[in-house]
Formats: sequence, C-alpha cells, structure tokens
Amino acid sequence: MKMSQMMRKVIGYQWGLYTLSAVGWLLFHAWPLLPGLVAKAYFDRMEAGPAGKGVVVWFALLAVAVGAGRALVTLGGIYFHLPYRYRVQKLIQGNLLHRVLARPGARALPATVGDAISTLRDDVNTVMDAVDLSFDGLAGLLYAGGCVAVLLGVDWQVTLLVFVPIGLVIGLAHAVRVRQVKVREESRASTARLTGALGEIFGGVQALQVAGAEGRAVGYIRALGDARQAAALRERRQALTLEAVFENTAGLGAGLVLLVAAGKIAAGTFSVGDLALFTGYLVDVAGFTGFLGFIINTYRQGGVSLGRLVGLLQGAPAERLVAVEPGGAPGSAGVARLERLEVRNLTCRPGASDRGITDISFAVARGSFTVITGRVGAGKSTLVRAILGLLEPQAGEVRWNGERVERLEPPRVAYTAQVPTLLSGTLRENILLGWPAAPGALDRAIRSAVLEQDLAGFPQGLETPIGTRGLKLSGGQVQRTAAARMFVRDAELLIFDDLSSALDAETEALLWQRVRERNATCLVVSNRPGALALADQVLHLEEGRLVSGTY
Repeated sequence: MKMSQMMRKVIGYQWGLYTLSAVGWLLFHAWPLLPGLVAKAYFDRMEAGPAGKGVVVWFALLAVAVGAGRALVTLGGIYFHLPYRYRVQKLIQGNLLHRVLARPGARALPATVGDAISTLRDDVNTVMDAVDLSFDGLAGLLYAGGCVAVLLGVDWQVTLLVFVPIGLVIGLAHAVRVRQVKVREESRASTARLTGALGEIFGGVQALQVAGAEGRAVGYIRALGDARQAAALRERRQALTLEAVFENTAGLGAGLVLLVAAGKIAAGTFSVGDLALFTGYLVDVAGFTGFLGFIINTYRQGGVSLGRLVGLLQGAPAERLVAVEPGGAPGSAGVARLERLEVRNLTCRPGASDRGITDISFAVARGSFTVITGRVGAGKSTLVRAILGLLEPQAGEVRWNGERVERLEPPRVAYTAQVPTLLSGTLRENILLGWPAAPGALDRAIRSAVLEQDLAGFPQGLETPIGTRGLKLSGGQVQRTAAARMFVRDAELLIFDDLSSALDAETEALLWQRVRERNATCLVVSNRPGALALADQVLHLEEGRLVSGTY
C-alpha cells in the first residue's frame, strides 16, 4: 500500500470529523489573508488624507475582530481534530494488536518486542502526522494561491518571483528522497534494538546478577544507546539541513521580490497600501516554501513508517490497518462441548530445524487423562504447542468432535506452558487476567490448584503483589498460580506442559487428585510417576515420533 492510498482510507474513516477538522484548519491557514487586506485598506485611507479618530478606532476594532476570529477558528480546528486523530490511532493500533494476537503464539511477532512497541507507538504517530498535514498542505496551497492572486493584481512581474523558491524546494525534496528514507529506517531500527534490549535486561535482572554480568549488560546497553544516538543525530541533522535550505531559499525569494518592488516604489507606481499588502503576503508566501518542504519530508517519513506497519501485519492485507471490523476477538467463538479430540498425522518442525514432531496421530476422549512422556528433546512441548496452534504445523490436522480447527484457545482450552508466565501485579490479577469469572469460580480454582494454604499465608491474600514475573513466589507457587489461571476458565480441555516439575510428591499427588475431581479432559506432558499412575492413556515420544499410544 502506498502512502497516498493509506491517506485516502484513513480520511474515509470518520470522514465527518475529518471534514470538520479540515474546514477548521483551512480557515486557520487562510485567515491571514484578512489582516493584509485590512492593512492595505487602512494605509490607502491614510494616504488619501487625514482621517478622523472614528476611522482609526474602526480599523483598530476591525483588526481586533480579525485576531479574535482566528483564535476561534483555531479552537474549532483543535476541537474536531483531536478526536479524529485519536480515533484513527486507536483503530490502527487495535488492528495491529488484533493481528498479533491472532497469530500463532510462538510466531506472533516478526521481530523483537522492542521493534513491535516502536512500530505501535512511533510509526503510527508518524503516519498520522502525514495524514494530518494533508489538510494543512491543502490549506497552505489555498492560502498561497489566494495571496498570489491578490499580488498578481498588484504587479504580476514581481509576484512571479515567488514561484522560484517553491520550485527549488520541491526539486530538492525529491532529490534527497532515497537518502531520507534510508536514514529514517536506520533511526527506527536502532530505537527498536535499544527498546528490546532494555525489556530483556529488565526481565532478566536476577539471571544477570547470578552470572555477574551486570557490567557487560550495561556496556551492551551503552553501545546500543550510542548507535541510536548516532542514527538519531543523522536523521535530525538531515532534517535540519533541509529545513535550513528551505528557509533560506524562501528568504532569498522574498529578498528578490522586495528588491524589485523597491524600484517600483521609487518610481511611484506602488501605493503605501500596496506596499503593506505586498510585504505581509510575501513573507507568508515565502514562509510557505519552508512549510512545503516540511510537509514533503513528513510524507516521506510516513511512507517508511507505513512499511513497518504493514510488516507487523505479517502477510495480512495492508487494508487490515484501517479495517473497521477486523474480526471477533481471539477466543470469542462459541464453544462446543468436547466429546473427542483427534490429532491426525501432525508434523511440525519449528523454524529451519529438523527437530520437532513427525506424523503423530492419536485421540483423546472426553473426561480422560492422557499423559505425553519421553526424554528431553523428544518433541513433547512441540506437540502440545502445535495442537494448540501456537506453532504452525507443516502437515496434519486437529479435529474437535470431528471438525477441523486451526487453533485451540480459551474458553475452549486452557494451557500452561513449561515455564509459566506471570506478570507484575497482584495474585488475583495474574489468575484472572481480566477474565469475568463466575461467582465462586475463583475460590474453586484456587482449591483445585492446591493454593489455598499458600494464600492464607500471604499478608494481603489475593491482593498480594507478586513482583516482576512472580519473583516473590517460589517455583511451586508460580506453577500452581498458573494452574489456578487454567481452572478459573472452566475450559473443556486442560493442557499441562510439565506443570508439576517444581512440586513435592505430596503436593503433586493432591493437585492431580483435585484435577481428576473436576472431571476435566486432560492432556498432560510429564515424566513424573504421579501423573503416569493416573493416566488413562500414555503417549511415548522418541525423537519426534510416537512409539507407543493409541489412535
């Protein structure tokens, strides 16, 4: 999608607000035509002969009214513009997030988290800046056209000199286009690398401390910061250079015009009013050449940012950026009661690796407890992630009651990874994650996760802050908090990836006992005797293949 196409689609969304905003800024930019005409009328009146006090007061009041009118026009433009801009930003950012959440979890982002954050924040703003300047540019052109029309009526020879700097500015902007795009991309990429590294370091402070790597981490951040600084300086230096050229070119054009006009004044062909009108308009028209260069520069930057937004869509049509209804939220589809889950000839090799799973088939009946076992690296986690749709399989399919499904997601299924992810916040917030739990569901989930005794020992109960990634909890408490998160959703299928690895034998046995009491259908990755003893079906994997099990 080209930037011009994007602008048309964005303008089409909330077109009413856009129109009102555009009218406001058109009036804002065109309003300076009035002071020039008032000034011309005033000086022409003064040149005609002595004026009474009433005439001076009338012109003074007229000047005040013109100024007050522009203030009201400015307020009107802002009043309609801000809601329009933020609604469009919300639409674009929401569509990008929807696409990320709709992707397989293990491939949700095409690059780092920092790069995605930079795109969602900075690139969306840059694209909106380019859209905003569409009506500023149009308004400026209309104003400049109005000025030129008036000036042509005064002296067409002098007025034509105004177009010389405008032509130079446009030619210069096109000449530096390739370099401009490259510098912009380098600056955005360096910012994304620094943001991503900071996020990773903040999330791994404990690991860095244990390894004694704090100094190297700081040095790495310093190096990325220096690279970002250099890239940002290059981008800013180029922008300032272009701005200086634009402004000086505009000043040169104005100077030439005034030099020619001075000769005409000396010859007596200009009135005082003409001189006031000419001087005021020429300054504004000359200044518009610099503004025009800024608009072109912003438009080019918007094109670079638009490319990054399309990249975050990861293959989806670019039109999805401004789609009013991109689809239902992930997990919003209706849930059919699970009677039988079938995995047929599933093959999944993440990335370019040959490791993964190959041609795996099995079935899980309602209410059964199926255990997937095997050595480290046998493909157990890859299998459950491919079943869930967190990884994209190269072959095979998953069927829910005989119907093929691409992804299994809440509320159809609940899943806990091998290393559960907790967020900074309270215990309650980490269990619910915004889920609208039914009355009593949270208490039942805590009991099923064997977390009630731990909860009683927390000074603030469910409102206890658990720190970054559950830093204040033990390994077993982290796993059981993740289990409670599963149970509170009352899903049809529960998938555990080695959930009990940090639990003692007694707690593990009680956990599995309470899981069985829920009469839930369970798919469990584990090599622990406690889980294997409860299994209705055991699936043994070796080197990515199923060597024992049923279908």
